[in-house]
Amino acid sequence: MPATKTAFSSLPALASTTPQFCVGAAAEELDQRVSERIRDRAYSLFEQSGREPGNEDANWTRAESEILRCNAQVRESGSWLALTAFLPDASGQEMQIAVQPRRVVVRATAGGKKQDLSDHNGSASAEIFLAANLAVDVEPSSAAASFRDQTLRLMVRKRRTDNIQ
Repeated sequence: MPATKTAFSSLPALASTTPQFCVGAAAEELDQRVSERIRDRAYSLFEQSGREPGNEDANWTRAESEILRCNAQVRESGSWLALTAFLPDASGQEMQIAVQPRRVVVRATAGGKKQDLSDHNGSASAEIFLAANLAVDVEPSSAAASFRDQTLRLMVRKRRTDNIQ
C-alpha cells in the first residue's frame, strides 16, 4: 500500500470532498426536511413547557437556533458570491446543498454517521443543517462547492440585473 502523500508537513493531507447539489424536487425536499425538523423541535419545546400557549415565536426561534447552523460567512466579489462555513463535526460524505436564488441550505452527517440514526427521542441527531439567507439573487446552476479541512466553500454567480422592458 503506498504511503499517504503529505504537503509541507509530516501529517497526511486531508482529502477534499465534493458535495452533492440538490435541484428541483430534491432541493424542495431538503428545504422541507429542515422545516419539519424545526417544526418538530418547536412542538417538543411547546410540550416541555406544559403546552402553555403564547410562546410560539420563542419556541420557533429557539428550535431554529438549535437545528440550524448559521455560522456561514458570505462575501461578494465582482459577479460572484462566496460562502464559507466551518463545520467541525461534519462529514463531507453524503453532504447535500440546495442553492436557491436567495438562500442556501446544507445537510451533512456528523462524523460520517448514517443520516437516519436517531437518538432516544426519535430525532435524527446525526444530521447537521446549515442555512444562509443571501442579500442578492444568485444563479443556482452556477454553484460549485468543496468540503475540506472541515470547511465548506461554495461559489455561485450573482444573477445579472438586466433591465429588460
